[in-house]
Amino acid sequence: MNKVSLKKWSGVIAVFLLAVLFNCILCLGCTRMGLMPVLGIAGSMSVAVMSGYFLGVWAVFVTELIVSLFIKEYIYYGLVNVLSVIITTYYYKKGYFKKKSGIVTYLIFIAGINTILTSLIQLQSRHLSEDLFTINAYSTAVGSLPVSMLAKSSVIVFTTAIISHAICLMITYIVVRIVPADIKKLLNEFGWLQKPVKDSELEQISKTETRKTKIGTVFAISLISTCLIVLVVVAIVASSLFVQHTKDQRERLAVGASHMVANIIDGDRVDLYIQSKGNTQEYKDIKGALENIKKMSADIEYIYVYKIVEDGCIAVFDIDTPDMKAADPGELVPFDASLDEYIPALQKGERIEPFISNEYYGWLLTSFIPVYNSDGETVCYACADVSMKYLGVYRRNFIVRILILCSGMIVVIIITGLWVSKYRVVYPVDTMVMMSKDFRYDSEEAKKANLALLNKLEIRTGDEIERLYNSFVQVAKDSSKSFSKMVQKTDYIEKMQSDLIVILADMVENRDESTGDHIRKTSMYTLIIMRQMRRMGIKSGMLTDDYIQNVYKAAPLHDIGKIRIPDAILNKPGKLTPEEFDIMKKHSVYGGAIIDELIESLTQASYLEVARDIALYHHERWDGTGYPEGLKGEEIPLPARIMAVADVFDALISDRVYKKAFSFEKAMDIIKEESGTHFDPDIVKAFFAVSDEAMETAKKQSGSR
Repeated sequence: MNKVSLKKWSGVIAVFLLAVLFNCILCLGCTRMGLMPVLGIAGSMSVAVMSGYFLGVWAVFVTELIVSLFIKEYIYYGLVNVLSVIITTYYYKKGYFKKKSGIVTYLIFIAGINTILTSLIQLQSRHLSEDLFTINAYSTAVGSLPVSMLAKSSVIVFTTAIISHAICLMITYIVVRIVPADIKKLLNEFGWLQKPVKDSELEQISKTETRKTKIGTVFAISLISTCLIVLVVVAIVASSLFVQHTKDQRERLAVGASHMVANIIDGDRVDLYIQSKGNTQEYKDIKGALENIKKMSADIEYIYVYKIVEDGCIAVFDIDTPDMKAADPGELVPFDASLDEYIPALQKGERIEPFISNEYYGWLLTSFIPVYNSDGETVCYACADVSMKYLGVYRRNFIVRILILCSGMIVVIIITGLWVSKYRVVYPVDTMVMMSKDFRYDSEEAKKANLALLNKLEIRTGDEIERLYNSFVQVAKDSSKSFSKMVQKTDYIEKMQSDLIVILADMVENRDESTGDHIRKTSMYTLIIMRQMRRMGIKSGMLTDDYIQNVYKAAPLHDIGKIRIPDAILNKPGKLTPEEFDIMKKHSVYGGAIIDELIESLTQASYLEVARDIALYHHERWDGTGYPEGLKGEEIPLPARIMAVADVFDALISDRVYKKAFSFEKAMDIIKEESGTHFDPDIVKAFFAVSDEAMETAKKQSGSR
């Protein structure tokens, strides 16, 4: 641990201990003044609102342990106090205390929770007594109400909870106001094993969608379900051990009592005891001794001495109880149903193990101890019945006490587990995911920004998460370098492909002795026209920068199909015959087929799709009289309609083997005349708007040859 971390932990621990000390002082101070120790969570609340649930609930837990050394009943109220701190912190974080209605709602809600839990604790832990109504004048007044003790207790707890939590809230407000900003910052950032993330960013992270569920949810469900299962198992096992321990105690009591009885009885005088009918002094003295044995414990239900005969039990001694008159000496008592399986052994004078029965005489644990005569023969049995009727009540109360004691601790464990998982796993993983979602690779600056975002996290959990983070950063660096190289290679390949295609177009152009710099000039004309169309709002939704660039790059391929036209037709100085013209017209179909083959082999050249439309359809006419398919109007792809204007314009102002160049004015007149028949009127309108730029381009390109 470095010096910074040590200083941070030392500061947090010091504040934590001060909060616990403050709690203890308030608790014990209330007790000293004759009040209920209800203010003992003010310190915990103060720490919780500044740091979160973790330190707050632990402050409650430590306070419970310390105060219970002086007030033993205080340990039962751990769950109440922990929930109070959790609810207070939740209301504070949600900003509900900024409104009066929020404060009122909080006080009523938390008082209700306190009343319900406290009433349950008082009932099951037997802490509800008349002493509660003698604490002060108010409780005495409530105690005089003509209602049940539980109702009176609930009134006191509810009103006391409202007052105490209002006071604790005021104390918390004062503490938060006077604590220095650096201490609050220290507490707020406590737990972060990376650069702290703002609340707004945390909220954004929490809203991030995942395929099924979030890791934090999985942690919470697993931890809560495990703790609840453990709590139930502990309660069941502990209650079973308690029951067994109680049975063992009862058995020892029954066996001990029956042994004492057996030691008093003289086996050689049993028949004399029966014959005396209880009238001799000796009989009375023995009976008095047996009565004293019964009085040793309130759990001893019956003490008696029976002689076992074939058809029942002959009473030798039998002690009266408040609910049942004892049998007279010599009276034959029928066998109880609970003895059925033991009768053969008893009739033989054998020893039997203590047993539990729940028949006519109630739920009892019975011990039969043989009484021997001087010849070693069993002449009767000394018997003791210990009551088991309260065992069920004891067990239920024991389980409730276990649940009450453990529930507060379980909540502390759950909060601790969620806190650890949140700062050691959930936040680091979620922030890495969030940062990676914002990665961009479209520029060198964007790639540098990606790495800066990752490095800014500074995750330092010291475990596998930190190793994952370091690996993630390294992968991002390597990916950035690889991506840069890949982009360079892709750009190089695309440039090479474009250059090869332009060279191919040049080869076609060189075969046609009449075209000159036709492909370069037409490309420039399409660029000029498209930019003007976008300025005029014509097809502006389609004419994006990428779209314009694709058309510009595709334009040189518009006559690539001429490579399959014979030279005799391609360079014929005179007018073509109808048959020759039919062959010449096929160059558009040939061009489309050639580019289809290029598309199959050059999948990354996205502009080839546009080039195919231009090559195939640039001789279609607006009125539907063009070739090769006779498309009409908007049926003709937009790039082909733009190329039609550029292609015809350049043909008109250029020399051909079969004609001389027209003047610029003449060419523009022809374009205008064929607007709406040959050409798209909107494209002609845009072209005329940039006619000067088109003429300047024509002169510049012609002069560059």
